[in-house]
Amino acid sequence: MRILKWAIGLCLALLLTGCFGENYDFSPPTVSLVDPNNISEETELAKANVKWDYDKKYNKKTDDINSLAQKQEPIKLTSGQQVDFLIEDGHFDPDGISIVLSKNQQKIDLEVKNEQTFSVPKEKGEYLIEVNLNSDKGKAQYVGEIIIQ
Repeated sequence: MRILKWAIGLCLALLLTGCFGENYDFSPPTVSLVDPNNISEETELAKANVKWDYDKKYNKKTDDINSLAQKQEPIKLTSGQQVDFLIEDGHFDPDGISIVLSKNQQKIDLEVKNEQTFSVPKEKGEYLIEVNLNSDKGKAQYVGEIIIQ
């Protein structure tokens, strides 16, 4: 009987030590666009404006998102193409995702399909892409530059 109690106590101790080793990431997630022609290639968008209520240390304010987007490596896409995007890392529940393209101060709201896919317009040119994420932990904005060929 003594051995059984000892074995049960040892099992419980081992189970509890697994809980202490957890490392949770509560930072804002990363957002990447996936090249549909090369699924293994993804391009991360830059964090522009972040208001992360969970932890203020992640907050960021960018006054000129156009300049930040132009500093990023352009992502080349085909007109009308469907593009997947990934939201990775962090522990949060998304409350909404919106994607906006801008060209010459004209904004185009894109429809987000299945919370991870959108289609680019057929009109060729250089665009600023803006992904806005609302979550239970706060809001984050990501930007980049795309070229539609």
